[in-house]
Amino acid sequence: MKLDLRTLLGVLCLVGLLSALPLAFGYYVNETGPPPTYKLLADRCSRYCEKHGCPHATPANSPAFFRLRPLYVGTIKALAAGGLGLYAAANIAFYVVLIPLLLIWLTYGALRNSVLIRRIKSELHE
Repeated sequence: MKLDLRTLLGVLCLVGLLSALPLAFGYYVNETGPPPTYKLLADRCSRYCEKHGCPHATPANSPAFFRLRPLYVGTIKALAAGGLGLYAAANIAFYVVLIPLLLIWLTYGALRNSVLIRRIKSELHE
């Protein structure tokens, strides 16, 4: 059950490019968006909304906000507790290191299984 080197390199390049998309999008948003502020703004969300809950959101205009809010708060608390005051380091470790490694591991498993399935099919047809 072997993957040839060309296929493996192709998959790793694809996973790398897919992993870079969120970073490129984040860079674009940060460079083109207005500078962050901690003041409450009437016309748009600001960092105030992050800290105090968004007064702009209502169940009518943002139902996902209210459904996902407990998950968001739980994630923030877990990262802050796990980092022991090193929230930024825990955030980077989780989202930039652990999640991409998990995706690479799952991709490898899927490819390994597809090779195994192809081999079993070819053995059955012989």
